[in-house]
Amino acid sequence: MNPADNADDTPSILLVDAEILARTPIAAYLRECGYLVIEAATTDEAWTLLERRQPLVDIVFCALDTPGARDGFALAKAVRSRWPDIHVVLAGTLQKAAEVATELCDDGPHLRKPYDSQLLVNWIKRLRASARR
Repeated sequence: MNPADNADDTPSILLVDAEILARTPIAAYLRECGYLVIEAATTDEAWTLLERRQPLVDIVFCALDTPGARDGFALAKAVRSRWPDIHVVLAGTLQKAAEVATELCDDGPHLRKPYDSQLLVNWIKRLRASARR
């Protein structure tokens, strides 16, 4: 089953960020935009939620520096490997991105902190549109 096949086709986003002051307002904004938002403070918590597959997740939005057994890049790679139908959006500071850019150019951060709410929503819309093609 494709995650986009929710009963009412409401896109679901797993928001992974340990910084509650960053996570809470962006989660509230995404909910106001009509998305189902599931929050996780660690990559371990995110992985557990993904494995349950209830609710199905369309997009994982993850901060690079989120604590857990995996950092944000490793979580993104694991998600893409195990669930290729789930889109991943990464966010982080320029310093963190520079540390791993040579290794993971294609997976580099799409957004920078502090998050621009409208930029994130635009990114999500583009991902959803490309998945429907």
